[in-house]
Amino acid sequence: MSAQIKPINMPKWGMEMAEGDINSWHVEIGAQVNAGDDLVDVETSKIVNTVTATNSGILRAIVGQPGDTLAVGALLGVLADANTSDADIQAFITSHTAAAAPAESSTPAESSTPAKESSTPAEKSSTPVEKPSTPATAKATTAAPAMTDTKPNAPDAMSKLAAGADDSGVAASPVARRLAAEYGVNLNNISGTGRHGRVSKRDLDAAVSAAGGQLIGAHTASSSHTPRYPDDSSVKATPVARRLARDLGINLHQCRVSGDRGRVCKADVEAAAALHNKLQAKPSSTATEVAVEEVFELQAMSGMRKTIAARLQASKQTAPHFRVQIDAELDALLAVRKQLNDANTNAKISVNDFIVKACASALTRVPAINVQFDGEQVKYFRDADISVAVAIDEGLITPIVKQANSKGLIAISNEVRDLATRAKLNRLKPNEFQGGSFCISNLGMFGIKQFDAIINPPQGAILAVGAGEQRPVVKNGQLAVATVVSLTLSSDHRIIDGAVAAQFMSVLKGYLEQPATMLG
Repeated sequence: MSAQIKPINMPKWGMEMAEGDINSWHVEIGAQVNAGDDLVDVETSKIVNTVTATNSGILRAIVGQPGDTLAVGALLGVLADANTSDADIQAFITSHTAAAAPAESSTPAESSTPAKESSTPAEKSSTPVEKPSTPATAKATTAAPAMTDTKPNAPDAMSKLAAGADDSGVAASPVARRLAAEYGVNLNNISGTGRHGRVSKRDLDAAVSAAGGQLIGAHTASSSHTPRYPDDSSVKATPVARRLARDLGINLHQCRVSGDRGRVCKADVEAAAALHNKLQAKPSSTATEVAVEEVFELQAMSGMRKTIAARLQASKQTAPHFRVQIDAELDALLAVRKQLNDANTNAKISVNDFIVKACASALTRVPAINVQFDGEQVKYFRDADISVAVAIDEGLITPIVKQANSKGLIAISNEVRDLATRAKLNRLKPNEFQGGSFCISNLGMFGIKQFDAIINPPQGAILAVGAGEQRPVVKNGQLAVATVVSLTLSSDHRIIDGAVAAQFMSVLKGYLEQPATMLG
């Protein structure tokens, strides 16, 4: 019978994805689903993407609820035909969640004891007894949650948490809102530290603990800070480092990468262990301790910012950056831009669009720059897939203009605007920002004259574009004024030589100063 049951699993969008947050389901239990239908929105460290059905059937159970954080491969829901019994569905869910849960996790019968909730994403969100997602599990709901008092003044403090005006307008995660309703906590009394200032489950736990209470079956404030890391068997590490990490209980994902060939070395593991021990140490408090007013705001890093930090740190540590800089005059380009925009009412071509086109043309002339490098092999690309850095609220994302070398300026302009708009709305698909053979970072609109950019791995180079400004230049022995832009190319010296980078910049300067040569 299990062959007729089809699981809906958490997909893996990109090599760095380890988990995802459930946002909302597009279908309800009992609805007919066809292959290709949208099922559920999942938020990762960079985007909000939609899981689509790979099979047809009836949605018989929802395991991953809005607000849950599940690991890659975890069970989100179940598809089956109408003839499949509820018992078979329940057995299928149990078998899949049991495989993901740690051996020491409690059984459903023990869930009424005041123990801390397991931090395993799949177990936390998919235990059938806690979530009556199917007709079979609806009969197995547990008793209403209880709250224990751990301090003499807990009733007074808890009553203050419950008081207040209607909190329906407070921004909160679905899990935090559900728990607040169950425990009678008014969300107006809780400061949100979650994504976009939302009240998170961690905030609710911390507030109740501070008031002297305890949420039975929920994370405590201390346990919620325990980081979760995916399996580290695929992390490159030296044999000594891997053995030491296992002995010290360190996940290799916690370690920086400073060894040769992009591997975690012994020193990296020792540094991670020292930091872990420091964070675990609790400072002693004394009766004479003087209260000091805090003058800062503490905010946890978002998943996207952590990903950016890890990637840029790895790039600086492993890729030997070298830079070449050149100035280009833009007066001829600005004249052509004005002609094109005046002649086409739908055209809104920017200087950056010209730079994208010029880089694509230069990459076809100097293909040694149009590469990716994974530490072992170099990929040489026939087409120029240009990544354009776009600033969003939570960091930076690089949507890709694919095959820019074969597209016209208007097509590039329209595509860049579309990608940038959807990037700011978190609606890019993974294949629209992962990959690329070259990157452009433009800070000219902020008046920045010149800067150095960090290479976006696995790409081999990135171009930093400053502001176009009028500067004095010498033409034919005479002093004149021209609109000049400073361009800085950062290259990975492991695969790109200085002469190659200089050749690319010379070709790029020629295209920008004589734009007609790249439009033919």
